[in-house]
Amino acid sequence: MMDRPNVVVIVADTFRRDHLGAYGNGHIHTPHLDEFARSSVVFENHVLSSFPTMPARADILTGTFSYTHMGWEPLPRHLLTLPEVLSRAGYLTMGIVDTPFFVRNGFGYDRGFDDFVWVRGQGDDTRPHERADARGRGARRRTGWWRAR
Repeated sequence: MMDRPNVVVIVADTFRRDHLGAYGNGHIHTPHLDEFARSSVVFENHVLSSFPTMPARADILTGTFSYTHMGWEPLPRHLLTLPEVLSRAGYLTMGIVDTPFFVRNGFGYDRGFDDFVWVRGQGDDTRPHERADARGRGARRRTGWWRAR
């Protein structure tokens, strides 16, 4: 078996890239992200076509310009997702988010992940059925290290 790189995608829409040391900011300290970036591939010229949050996530997950065909709505079933491609290639895929909109109302943004967990963050605990661990998804492996305490 060939060695394959680990793939980690970090998405944060609450701060700008120039607020990170990895992108040249010397005043705001982000030492853990900066260290991670030093040992990773960092994209300098990345563009998403869509706004706000969920359409932009659709761009990342599907490689499409979702702005042209969707808004804040469920991920279309006919679009192949990056987690589906990675899973088929033998990767163990894990989605960890702090917003329940990935799974709310059948949005399907968790599609293709082997496991998917919403940790308490933006969401609230009034809809605990949206948490992946409460939904009983049949993941290939659950290690538990990501669980919110």
